[in-house]
Amino acid sequence: MFLNNLISKLITSLIFILFIFSCTIKNDSSKKRTTIQSSNITAYLDSSKIKTLNITAKKHYLKKAYKQTIGILNDSIKKYHLLKISSQAKKLKDLPFFKSTNDEAYILSKKLNDTLSIAKSHWNNGLYFSKKEALDSSFYHYHQAHNYYRLVKHENNSGKMLYGMAIIQSRLEDFIGCEINIVKAISKFRKTENHKSLFMCYSLLGVIYKEIGDYENAIKNHNKALSHLVHLNNKKTYLEGVYNNIAITYQKQNNYKVAITYLKKALNTDRLYDKSPHKYATFKDNLAYARLLNGDTLNVKEDLLTSLKIRISLDDKAGIIINKLHLAEYYLKMKDTIKSLSLAKNANILAINTSNNRDILASLLLLSDIDTHNSILHYKKYIQLNKKLQYKERDLRNKFARIRFETDEYKEDADKENSEKILIAVISTTIIIILLLLYFVRYQRGKNRELALESEQQRANENIYNLLLQQQAKLEEGRLNERHRISEELHDGLLGKIFATRMRLDFLDIEGNTVIQDKYQLYLSELQDIEKEMRVISHELKNELLSSKTDYTQIVQHLITEQTTIAGFKYVFNVDDTVHWSLITDLVKINCYRVIQEAIQNITKYAQATTISIHFSVNKNTLQLLIKDNGVGFDTTKSKKGIGLKNIAARIKKLKGTFALTSSAEEGTLLTIRIPINELNIYNSTSN
Repeated sequence: MFLNNLISKLITSLIFILFIFSCTIKNDSSKKRTTIQSSNITAYLDSSKIKTLNITAKKHYLKKAYKQTIGILNDSIKKYHLLKISSQAKKLKDLPFFKSTNDEAYILSKKLNDTLSIAKSHWNNGLYFSKKEALDSSFYHYHQAHNYYRLVKHENNSGKMLYGMAIIQSRLEDFIGCEINIVKAISKFRKTENHKSLFMCYSLLGVIYKEIGDYENAIKNHNKALSHLVHLNNKKTYLEGVYNNIAITYQKQNNYKVAITYLKKALNTDRLYDKSPHKYATFKDNLAYARLLNGDTLNVKEDLLTSLKIRISLDDKAGIIINKLHLAEYYLKMKDTIKSLSLAKNANILAINTSNNRDILASLLLLSDIDTHNSILHYKKYIQLNKKLQYKERDLRNKFARIRFETDEYKEDADKENSEKILIAVISTTIIIILLLLYFVRYQRGKNRELALESEQQRANENIYNLLLQQQAKLEEGRLNERHRISEELHDGLLGKIFATRMRLDFLDIEGNTVIQDKYQLYLSELQDIEKEMRVISHELKNELLSSKTDYTQIVQHLITEQTTIAGFKYVFNVDDTVHWSLITDLVKINCYRVIQEAIQNITKYAQATTISIHFSVNKNTLQLLIKDNGVGFDTTKSKKGIGLKNIAARIKKLKGTFALTSSAEEGTLLTIRIPINELNIYNSTSN
């Protein structure tokens, strides 16, 4: 019996060892096979990138790489190669293959919960649908990719997705949404110092400001784009493109001479035709057209025809249409109506055949001027198409809004669910800890009783008494700290935010009937009343705004920074070495704080200043506070002091100080405050 058991155990052990060995061999064999497959895939991918091969051969090697990838069992490696293949398919302009391989990669990425790969797949889909002119789908995938990149704090790619969404919005004339996304993208690219992307963002901002007629900001942003261009090693034809954009902006302002100057600068750059014949033809056409608008027809026809010839050779249909429209305008100016009409009709037909709505509208508008017999017909077509496009663009903009809303709503629900889980975990952990502590205390007390009841009882009574005293002290300290915290939250947090919101609302140009305007003003007044009420509550909660433990300079610095950021102007803040805050009462410091706060609010409302200067100094037991702005100023002999200045004067009077106001129109305003800090108040007061 013993022998049988021994043999049975030996056989079982042998089978187990053989099983482990076979699994190891199989595992090693699988890894070896995957390594070989990966090497083959890499080789095929490299072959598909050889420049000397034709497009058919490149696609052939790419398909071979795909066949090898399908056989890989490891999902992570398979997903990696599928994304590589998808990227190469995009470069070879094989859009169906690009889409199918990207979709396979997306399924594996979701299965592996690989956030970066999911984001990359959405990015690829955004590019695909952009090529297909499915702008709503493209926007959706860019938005999804942005959310995933933001989740893993990938600032650079998150910014690129915002830029992609902005491009789509600019095409649909959603200029407000475009500007918002571009500003967000710029903040991300600044963190990574991505000068190329910053260049692209500022260039796009320049274009959209031009489209809405804000030409000053358009030029300003194009110049910002140029400031980032100097950091790029490979500038390609970016500089010439900016010159062209600036020229178009000046042309929109009818400043044709400056436009011509910039277009000449663009065309005179080294080897522009070799670098980009497409841009060379565009700039030459734009220059000729600008000269035509300026009344200079010398060689305009020849330049327009040269540009048209290049565009025909490049099969640039959109460029051909624009060229023909410009030629039609030239012949119209030369009073050759027959040629002008022929070119305009030809441009209209070509625009219709290529579904180029922008150029269809431009050609119809021109035809309504040239073809006087059918002018009304052309103009009716123009109005009908324009309305149709406006409805379509409005519908797409609404889709964009829904995409943003639904995604944000989903994220909010997910965050809420996570918060609830965390809360449950925290509560459960706290209960367990409390129960353990109770058990330990009970056990310890029982043990102590066993040692010496009377002695321990006496000691326990003393401990309880001490604990009561400490608890009372802590309760008092906690109450005071809570009052301070609530007061600070009300004053520095909510009150500042309400004030900022009211200021932003105040700057809005609300349109509407009288009832809407009255309601708007009523709501602003209610916000102001809320501010006053919160100030009173904050003051009652906390008698001392500042404690001796707090760095007063930092508190004032924080106030100035916060207020000037909201108002949008710069500041200079100085405190002389002669000022020793520890020797100055909290009453003086609090009132100085309030004076600065009130002064900045007055400057924000009335001064129209760009810079404010605040300076503290002490001279002969007198604290001096100077507040100066470079605003419009006012005549102090004629203007009545508002409630803000009256409040400041009242505060200084309570401190037995002096208050002087110096101002004149267009010269800014200087507020000079002097407060005595003699031996009577060198100790901190406890009252406000």
